[in-house]
Parts: sequence; C-alpha cells; structure tokens
Amino acid sequence: MWDAIIIGGGPAGSSTAIKMSQLGRKVLVLEKEKFPRFHVGESLLPYNRTIFDELGVWSKIQSAGFMVKRGAQFWLGDGTKRVRVTFAQGIFTEFPEAFQVERSRFDQILLDHASECGAEVREESTVLTHEVLNDRTRVKYRRADGTEETVEGKFIVDASGLSNMTANAGGQRSYYEEHKKVAIYGHFDNALMPDGDQLGDILIIRRRNSWCWMIPLSATKTSVGLVLDRTDFQAMKLTPEEAFAQAMENTPEMKRRLATATKTMPLHVARDFSYRNATLAAPRIMRVGDSAGFIDPIFSSGVFLAMQSGRDAACVIHEALAKDQPMTSAMKRYEKNVRRRIGIYWEFIENYYTHAFTELFFQPQPGLNLPSSVNAVLAGRTELPWGAWWRLRIFFLLVWLQRRHPIARPFAQSSI
Repeated sequence: MWDAIIIGGGPAGSSTAIKMSQLGRKVLVLEKEKFPRFHVGESLLPYNRTIFDELGVWSKIQSAGFMVKRGAQFWLGDGTKRVRVTFAQGIFTEFPEAFQVERSRFDQILLDHASECGAEVREESTVLTHEVLNDRTRVKYRRADGTEETVEGKFIVDASGLSNMTANAGGQRSYYEEHKKVAIYGHFDNALMPDGDQLGDILIIRRRNSWCWMIPLSATKTSVGLVLDRTDFQAMKLTPEEAFAQAMENTPEMKRRLATATKTMPLHVARDFSYRNATLAAPRIMRVGDSAGFIDPIFSSGVFLAMQSGRDAACVIHEALAKDQPMTSAMKRYEKNVRRRIGIYWEFIENYYTHAFTELFFQPQPGLNLPSSVNAVLAGRTELPWGAWWRLRIFFLLVWLQRRHPIARPFAQSSI
C-alpha cells in the first residue's frame, strides 16, 4: 500500500515525489517514457531557486552546466523596438538569475533525485485505468514488456501533464475558447543570439497576431518556436513546417537571427494546450503541474508553477495521511492557491496578445517604477508585496486606458 501513486515523472511529479519522500512517505512514480526524453518548456524563472533549495536539488542543478539566464528581451517583429527585463534590476525581485535548460537533462536530474530521496520510480509504465475506493485508490498500468500490474495507494497524484489523465476520465477538462493556439518548435544550431552581459537572455519576438521564442540552450544550440492562433493556422492551409518557414521568412527579426542557422531536429507541434480543470483536488486525488491546467508558454511560467504545485500537493497529502482523511480543508486551499497563481500569469497573457499592452510595454512611462512590478511577476514572484501589487494594478489600468485614450504612441500594424 503506497502513500501516493504519482502518474508522471516530469517536474511536477518529481517534485511531489521528492517532497513526500523527504516527509517520510512511501511513494511510487509511474512514468510512461524512458528518460532522458525531449520536452519543451526550457526556460526557468529565478524563483525556481526557492523550490530547488527546499527539495535539496540546487547543487545538482547549479553544477549541471546549464545556460545562465539573467534577463528576457522582447522585440517587435521588424526589429525596430525592444525592451529588456533584467531580473537584477527589479526592486521587488530577490533572485537575479535563472537557467535555460534542456529538459531531457533537467527532468532526468529531478527524477533521479526523487529516486535517491526514496521514491520508487518505474519508467516505461503506462497507466491504463485508475479508480478511487473508500479507503484507497487503485491503478492499473502496463510495463514495457506488455505485462500489466495493479497497485494500490492512499492517494493518486496526477502529474500526467497535457495528457490530463484523471480529469479527462471525469470529463473535467475545458478549453479557453478564445485562446486556442498551435505551437511549432524545434532546435537550431548557430542562430544569432545575444552575447556579452546579455548572454543567456531568452528572446520573445512579437508578430502581429502571434509570437516566436528563442531560448539559448548552449553556446550553439537554440530552441526556436512559433505560437499562433489555431484559426489562423488552419486558414493558412499549410503544413506545420511550411507555416513555420513562412513566419520566419516574413518576420525580419527572426529572418536575421536564423540566417545562418540549421535545424537539428524535426519540428514538433502542440495544439490546444490552454485549458483548465473543474477541480484540482478531490477525495484521494490531487492534480499538479499541467494536469492542474496550462495557460500559455509566453512568460516561461510552466516549470515553475509545476514544481510549486507538486511541492505544495505533497505537503497537503502528508497532512491528509496523518489525519487519515480522503479530503481536507488544506486540499481545498491548495486548489485556491494554484488557481490564484495561474490567474496572475493569465492576466499578463490575456493582455500580452493585445496591441495596447505591446505599445505600453515597449514604451515604459516615467515615474512610479511600474516596470519593477512587472519584473517581479516575470521572475516568478507570486506572493507580491504591497508596493509591487499596487504598481501592477496601475500598470494594467494604463493598458486599459491605452485602448481608449492612448498614453504611449500607437505602433503601426506593420511594425508588429
């Protein structure tokens, strides 16, 4: 009888397993893939550091040789304007840097650390069914050799990512209808990226109704992606490879940076990845990471929110086990807190896709030091001090005003 059966060994599942093992609980992780494996979501936030420290994995992350990330650059598609968020310059940002990571290595470090902490990890184990009984849960899975096994535990932690296993089975998944996107991405060698004191910066290139990312993973390797509306992609009537190539050719800043670059892998495609679940905590079930919902990759919040939710879920399950209860008030608070954190980034994401946000963001107004409040959120600070909170409210008020009575000079559509 396991204290928890964790479905999925990505950052959310590993974080849950590590924390529960640290708390003395008996944990089983069922991961369908064989690590290492490719995964997107390669840019971390500075506030990941607090979780790394708590899970005891900071020294391993620090010594892994990942690219240091000190800032983020936002560019207009024609290259005429840019703004840089430098974490060290934010008065509300306590951590000055993060890492850009190849997820194959990063996720392997976390999963290995979970095993070293005492969790049992079974890779190439595909979960087939799950059920919740009065006093336990039951999970049936298939091994790589095709044989099947049934295991039982007090709790199930769904860390299955976009597969969203338990919520899908219960019909709880719903999409953000106005935010259905397609992402096309892959790795490239020898792209033109910042150097000097800006080495390691992530680049976000704003197009008229879409955007591109460029994440430096090493001195030569760069992750490049395109995110666009699903309806726009369908209207193009192109293959993902053709749509990607056309966007790179038609975006001057991307064309310049990829002029001498070579693609090193087939392009990957993700569709309709922005969704939410009706519940995140139910009797004997906790949903963490992308299984708690996913919004958009624009501000690189995915890994941070995943690890944060995994750690927090471990703590509330530990308390529920001590009380021998299938559902507790702490589990309900967990759901409220996860939704609040997602909501902070969702407000940014909804506004980012508007021209008013772009015009104001690329032309910061003097006074009040509003950029520092934006800096704090983009660094991963979700518990904002009063000084950052009221500045953020003013910033979004200005965005609202920009739509009606422009404060900053409007951009020509062709520049975006």
